[in-house]
Amino acid sequence: MTHTAISLENITKKYCLYRRRIHRVMETFHPARKIYHRPFYALQDFNLDVRINESVGIIGRNGSGKSTLLQLICGILSPTAGNLQINGRVSALLELGAGFNPEFTGRENVYLNTSIMGLTKEETDAKFDHIAEFADIGDFIDRPVKMYSSGMYVRLAFATAISIEPDILIVDEALAVGDIFFQQKCVKHMKEMIKSCTIIVVSHDMHAVSNLCDRVVLIEGGKKVFDGQTAEGIALYTRLVHDELFDRRESFRPAQDNLPEDIIKKIHTREPDVDEWPYIDAESLGGGGDVSIHKASMTKNGEVFKTIEKGEIVTVRMLVHAKRLLEEVIFGYTVKDRVGVALFGENSVSLLDKPLSLKAGFSVVTFQFEWPEVCAQEYTLTLGIGEGDHPFDHTVQCWAHNIFSVAAITPGEYFHGIFNNPLKQISVDQIS
Repeated sequence: MTHTAISLENITKKYCLYRRRIHRVMETFHPARKIYHRPFYALQDFNLDVRINESVGIIGRNGSGKSTLLQLICGILSPTAGNLQINGRVSALLELGAGFNPEFTGRENVYLNTSIMGLTKEETDAKFDHIAEFADIGDFIDRPVKMYSSGMYVRLAFATAISIEPDILIVDEALAVGDIFFQQKCVKHMKEMIKSCTIIVVSHDMHAVSNLCDRVVLIEGGKKVFDGQTAEGIALYTRLVHDELFDRRESFRPAQDNLPEDIIKKIHTREPDVDEWPYIDAESLGGGGDVSIHKASMTKNGEVFKTIEKGEIVTVRMLVHAKRLLEEVIFGYTVKDRVGVALFGENSVSLLDKPLSLKAGFSVVTFQFEWPEVCAQEYTLTLGIGEGDHPFDHTVQCWAHNIFSVAAITPGEYFHGIFNNPLKQISVDQIS
């Protein structure tokens, strides 16, 4: 018995692009088989194995090949080359409600769509009450869907798609449906499905990917460039987005081994222990690059640490390099949990009346923050430098992803979520 739900081996999907429609006919009937097309590879030599009951996130920039991959898995497209094996029934949430007939009622569309997905009328009869309850659109279930709001439309489509109890569920940007309460219901249901179903999630919402996925596959230019831990994959994806935004092709920072002697001497005078600070791997950096983080340290009470408790003060020092004068600079940090969800953070705008400035060359930046009471687990620290005067609306010049890790410890505390918020008052007034 196989333990693999999805297996793709050297999959290639090629499209032929023609400048004019007539070129397709001319190429087909040309006696010398003259080529009129330009090949485009949506996927090239792509390999992927997904285990049964595993949840995998597929991420990448627009045009990277994500949708093509999903359509191949769903059987909508056939590969140009390679072997593809799918073990189990597949349900896909690609375009919610794409098969709905606007003249049919919600009830009629449920039966239509479940029959397309292979369910008999009797099987849909047994599931219909649960579908209607999950969609929660009331009496509109017996009204034509052309009368539905967009939220009602996708709620019914989502409820229908998950009703067939698939072996493999494909979700493409379909979790941000309805209001916040329905979104919570969808995510909760997905987490329940993970226990007995293989799930492939494609989304630009990294919080959804972090919450649902055991691992992440990053696609770039039709090729798999990363396959591994969720947090690491999201950090790499963010860097690629930054590179695209700033069209950055040159080296992000000066070479660590080629600093002038006078610069090294000045740095050592300011920070004698700078040699003990780790260099920040260029692969961890993203942003415009006019400012870059060269080295950094994170200490408490002057010492490097691996565990931390509520109330302890964290000191962060950064050796940064600016290529030019920046008159408005923001420094900040974000702490993320083990799957990459940002839990807390802050930047210098909250502390100062006006932004700091940064001269060209090397500088040492130091800031502190107090560690809050959070659930006992592993956390990572991400550092950022922005240009501007607004905490959210500024140009990201450097973003150093997940450069330090630390374990929070909470002796004698019990947690009901990510962090505790103590009660301030409680009373019981007996009436009789």
